[in-house]
Amino acid sequence: FPTGAHKVGASFGCLAPRLVTGQFDPIQQKAVWPSTGNYCRGGAYNAQLLGCESIAILPQGMSRERFDWLETVAGEIIATPGTESNVKEIYDKVWELRRTRDNIVVFNQFDEMGNHLWHYEVTGHAMEEVLREVLDADGRYAGVVVTSGSAGTTACGDYLKEVFPNSKVGVGEALQCPTLLENGFGAHRIEGIGDKHVPWVHNVKNTDLVMAIDDDDSMGFIRLCNEPAGHKYLRSLGLKEDFIDQLPLMGISGAANVLMAVKMAKYYELTSKDVILTVFTDSMEMYGSRLKEMEEEFGAYSEMNAAADHARHVLGVRTDGLLELTYQERKRVHNLKYYTWVEQQGKTSEELNAQWYDAEEYWGAIHAMADKIDEKIEEFNKMTGLL
Repeated sequence: FPTGAHKVGASFGCLAPRLVTGQFDPIQQKAVWPSTGNYCRGGAYNAQLLGCESIAILPQGMSRERFDWLETVAGEIIATPGTESNVKEIYDKVWELRRTRDNIVVFNQFDEMGNHLWHYEVTGHAMEEVLREVLDADGRYAGVVVTSGSAGTTACGDYLKEVFPNSKVGVGEALQCPTLLENGFGAHRIEGIGDKHVPWVHNVKNTDLVMAIDDDDSMGFIRLCNEPAGHKYLRSLGLKEDFIDQLPLMGISGAANVLMAVKMAKYYELTSKDVILTVFTDSMEMYGSRLKEMEEEFGAYSEMNAAADHARHVLGVRTDGLLELTYQERKRVHNLKYYTWVEQQGKTSEELNAQWYDAEEYWGAIHAMADKIDEKIEEFNKMTGLL
């Protein structure tokens, strides 16, 4: 991906339909990208290709690299109070912009169904291709696990369930902010996974289990995978050099996804015949400063530290903080949407109920839009002479 994160695709999935249907004028209007980092980077990148100005909104506590990158692309950067889980403050800023500016269009990944649809169509099909390559005659696809974030990536699980009906969809969050698990809240350090609310685009009725990952585990894991002493220790375990060289492709949320996959495998007592899928949303490119911060706080990293982190944060993953959802528990999570989206963001309880009681028709209609959008894009390209 040109931005180093797959959110560039999700932002295109939100931008393109508005553009080709005339709902967004890149000449007269600015694109607003509310995000905790990678989505606004992807949106600003796509908008720049159109010669359109962007406004990126993200919490001030995100990594320095995110802001440095945005300064080269976005016309305006607005830092809101808080850190990763302070999404409400982002929404407040969006409403302020809507009240005070008449030349903006907001592309909100948390409620834009283009985000859901892109992951259903693109990420879902890509995962199916991978499965077809790795599954042998005895292999079994168990399910996919992803951290919540904007919940766009959860849509790949919707697609995979259609192809593999017995598969599971697991959705994770930080233990320090257990919204899905227990309606909880709090700050955490797993950058890129949101929290404190249930995104509008999350098809909760299709989610089988929710789980929480301690941000200490994610941070310890990325240090193990990125420090020279960590690499030396991993070599002593017999890991191949080409595998170790690829570990920096996994960012902080990717580390959480891997640990969730381990948690799910232990919970269902899976074997070497079973395959669990997950994603690395981004790499460590945006988090070098976090490694430096940990070195300043905890000191230089040694092989002994690496052995301890491996034992505690990887081998020590347990099945606590995991809930296999019953019908009523799914409904409880779904109903949390009301307090963010109906009370605060202008959605209706009728549509909220449709997501649940008419789930197949509601989400099916969204999934059926892909071909129509592709046709509109092709018409637009012919009309403008771009292709």
